[in-house]
Amino acid sequence: MKVSTETIKDTTLIKVDNECGLKMTLCSFGAGVYSLMFDNRRMILEPKTLDDYKFSTQFFGKTVGVVAGRIKKEGILFGNPYSLESEAGSNLCLHGGNLKSISFKNWKYKIKESNKKVDVSFNIKTRSGENGFPGGANIYVIYSISKEKNEFKITHKASTPKEATLLSLTNHMYFNLDDNDVSNHRLKMNSSIIAVTDENLYIYSSEHVSDAYDFNKSAKLNSRLAYVEKKNFKGTFDDCFKFDDNCGKVILSNKDIQLNIQTDYPAINIYVDNTNSDMKFNNENISPLRRGIALETEKWLLDHNSIILKHEQQYKHSTIYKFKKKS
Repeated sequence: MKVSTETIKDTTLIKVDNECGLKMTLCSFGAGVYSLMFDNRRMILEPKTLDDYKFSTQFFGKTVGVVAGRIKKEGILFGNPYSLESEAGSNLCLHGGNLKSISFKNWKYKIKESNKKVDVSFNIKTRSGENGFPGGANIYVIYSISKEKNEFKITHKASTPKEATLLSLTNHMYFNLDDNDVSNHRLKMNSSIIAVTDENLYIYSSEHVSDAYDFNKSAKLNSRLAYVEKKNFKGTFDDCFKFDDNCGKVILSNKDIQLNIQTDYPAINIYVDNTNSDMKFNNENISPLRRGIALETEKWLLDHNSIILKHEQQYKHSTIYKFKKKS
């Protein structure tokens, strides 16, 4: 196992090579994954420059919170009203305050090595009232990279020091298993329920998945995306799914690589980047459309009580990512 660090201005990159196929570059800014390689091939969209990663509004590889997704700006928590940071003219708060959120802050970090893994732990403390959120939180994001297998785990842990707050964390890596785009990737997951959103992408209900959104059997993304791009106002997949079981299981694959994801989070938001922006990446021959798929394990926002973290409670969820070559 090789571990090294590089500090550029106030930002630290932590490079981990397990020497059996998996290489990761983690970043203190946003407690995220800047680079992820398996078998010397890029597995996620890797922005061309560190500044592109740090300041892009697409949250490439970052920890997202304090509440991932869109929630109402105004609310009451145990009798105390709050008003969250939102975009001008919007009544919704996106990803904990968007550009003012923890995704755009520098986190403290520690590295701990044991016989079987390396843990890179990031920590940040939010203040009561920060971006309008009640309470405050002491948040840890721990990346555990195996020395023996081509897998890693992300663990989210948090507590609130004095009063209740709202919390739902996720990671925003955009997966692309070394293809021009994700059209020929296949997706499989144990979910039969999908969230229903209004025109502002606010989740207000749920329903059984229709054929285009049913991935209980492995399906190639190409035809599903063609349908959604034509028929849905979103123009792409940008949807939250509730897992059918306590263990969420997701398989993303192409012709020669398979990624298995397991999580104890109850839901996953799936977003295929179809923005056609001019962002540059280190990935070779990458398409401006369908270039990556974000698989964001998270809380199920329709269950509002699940994102309430009380003073006496501990927040802890984890997601495991396993890579293998297909025979």
